This record gives sequence, structure tokens and C-alpha cells, in this order.
Amino acid sequence: QIGIVAGITGPNSTLKDSKIGAFDQYHAGFVANFPVMEGFRLQPELIYKVKGTSVSQIGSGNDKYDMTVGFIEFGLEGQIGIGREFMRIYGLAEPFIGYNLKDQGWDKEKDPIENLSWDKTEYGLAIGGGIELFQHLQASVKYFWNMGSVKGDFNKIVDEDKVRNFNGITLSLAFLF
Repeated sequence: QIGIVAGITGPNSTLKDSKIGAFDQYHAGFVANFPVMEGFRLQPELIYKVKGTSVSQIGSGNDKYDMTVGFIEFGLEGQIGIGREFMRIYGLAEPFIGYNLKDQGWDKEKDPIENLSWDKTEYGLAIGGGIELFQHLQASVKYFWNMGSVKGDFNKIVDEDKVRNFNGITLSLAFLF
């Protein structure tokens, strides 16, 4: 089966000694679902995912900055579940790799740093669970960890060891044809 997927992304990035407020972003893309054996399926995904955060009190300042970054991500989700045609409940694990397609950076009207940029690649792991109804509609929740560096030129604002990767939660709906 092939299908489409969309949902919200709630990333949570942390900077030591700074206040971070995550806000909801979105993701959308394509999936395929392949049964491998009874109870186990593989679901490759190609998704455009926007991740964002608000950063305040950088260093000794009281300024607040909003930042979003758009990645195209490829993930290979493994699903282990129980159930049949009407309803299937599953747990999942998914390694992923991504490429930064849209570096929206900081709010340009408040930007104290010229040409702030991010590393272009990311990789990580997601775990979660979901439910599939009538073999066509999936609802899932995942927690994802970025294990690669998405720091870019952030060290112009804070010390590099205070920068952390985007991690967060995705809530998704997929429709399989």
C-alpha cells in the first residue's frame, strides 16, 4: 500500500541557561506500507518536516527570537503489532535521515546576527505507537531524537557546548490506498 501522511510536530530544543518555548509546526509527505511477516510491517516515509523553537534570554540579553527550519526526511519505520482487518495496534521504531531544505533562520526584524545558518544534514531515531483502522487509516505518535548536529552557526550567539539538537513529538494521520 502507498499513502499520504500529515500532522503536527512539537519539537523541543534546549539551550543550557536559556528559556526555550517550543511551538507546534507541521509535517506532510508520502508513505508505503509492506507486510514482511505476520505482525511485522515496514513503512518507508518521505516527509517534509518543519521544526521550530523560540529562544529567549541569550547570554545576558532579554531578547526573544523565533526560528524554524524545514527538513526533508526519509525514515524506515518498523511496526510490530496485533490485530487484523478492522483494527491493528502497533509499536514502532524508525531511524531517519534528513536534509535542510528551508533554513528560515531567525526572525529577520529582530536578528542581531547576519547570515545565521544551520548544518544541512540530520539523522536520528523515533519510537512510538499507533493504531490502524480498516487497513487504510493510521494514527500515530512518535518521539524523535536528532543524533546529528543541527547547530550550524549558533555558536556566534552562545557557546557551542550549550547548543542541543531538535527533539520532539509528532502526531500523524496517514491514509493508505
